Amino acid sequence: MPLPRFERLPADARAGILAVARAHFARDGKDAASFNRIIAEAGISKTSAYHYFDGKDDLFGAVVADAAARTLAVLGSWREVSTEDELWTQLVEGAARLAAHFTRHPDDRAVLAGQRRSGGDPWIDSLVANGARIGLIAPHPGIELVAVATKGVFDALDTWALARPRDLDHSASDTLVLFLARLWKAPGPPAPES
Repeated sequence: MPLPRFERLPADARAGILAVARAHFARDGKDAASFNRIIAEAGISKTSAYHYFDGKDDLFGAVVADAAARTLAVLGSWREVSTEDELWTQLVEGAARLAAHFTRHPDDRAVLAGQRRSGGDPWIDSLVANGARIGLIAPHPGIELVAVATKGVFDALDTWALARPRDLDHSASDTLVLFLARLWKAPGPPAPES
């Protein structure tokens, strides 16, 4: 992650450096992107760059973290619901917002593609807890395991969809709903009308 001096830069300067780096990593990939070209285009010296980052891997980590934060901001927090229909609606609307974001910001999609998330996911944990409270999700064999399995479905679909930008449409959210309904053994929402 960036060194403390990077965090002390003005927000617009940090955003500018990350935008240049995001474009390079999205276009060239992490391994082929040139740290020297990135910092030159960002208008910072090599000395300054090493005051901000430990190297290209550190800069890439900062770009991924920034893209993830931007993406999570689009998704928003899970809002507690009281019915199955409300839960499915919020889930589909969130998936649609993410698909639209990745369509408008393909560099975010490109740098996040193939990145493994680690640790818990508060949005998914809240979704599962809410689903259990309203009776959509059975708490057996354990709500923690259901949350891990649900995260696995999201991760698998994210990996698949992020690698296929042309498939970021309504079918991705339909597929997510189908997989989760099967995992949770829930009937799922009614089929969309054509």
